[in-house]
Amino acid sequence: MISFVVNLFLNVSFKIKINGVENVPSDGGIVLCANHLSNFDPVVLKLRFPRNINFMAKKELFSNIFLSYILKKFDAFEVDRAKNDLNAYRTAMNILKSSKVLGIFIQGTRKTDIDTAKNGAAMFAVKSGTPVVPVGIKASYKFFSEININIGQPIYFNEINKTSKLDKETLESITQKISDAIKNLI
Repeated sequence: MISFVVNLFLNVSFKIKINGVENVPSDGGIVLCANHLSNFDPVVLKLRFPRNINFMAKKELFSNIFLSYILKKFDAFEVDRAKNDLNAYRTAMNILKSSKVLGIFIQGTRKTDIDTAKNGAAMFAVKSGTPVVPVGIKASYKFFSEININIGQPIYFNEINKTSKLDKETLESITQKISDAIKNLI
């Protein structure tokens, strides 16, 4: 019911275009990594992406009982961004090992600047051995405007040893590659 109402609202309020659906692997774990402009981003992706997405969301969103209920119905799980959250890490890795989709925003919060990218997507992709599917979102989210979602080709990091400790330089290099792919999709 919630999905129906939200989908109806989106269809009436925006013109949503999605390109590159053929780039999404039909099975196996993937890290969907997108830029984050608005609170609408995860909702639009969740309802329009060809596979179910399990989004990582900041724990503060779960403090509201109503919002927490909706987030859980939409397969979101909480992460404490103030610390290294091992529960969130384990949840994310279990999602990927279960051949599901982990949704993560490269900036870690809503920002127009992609150059402030965080290393989470890179770490999850390498440690799980799953590809990153970059997604570029271009939207103003003004009523009746266009929302363009461009899905890029999967990026594989098979050449990196997932069992060894990742150094900061390697993570930053991978993150830059993901960030560049998202920029090219915007």
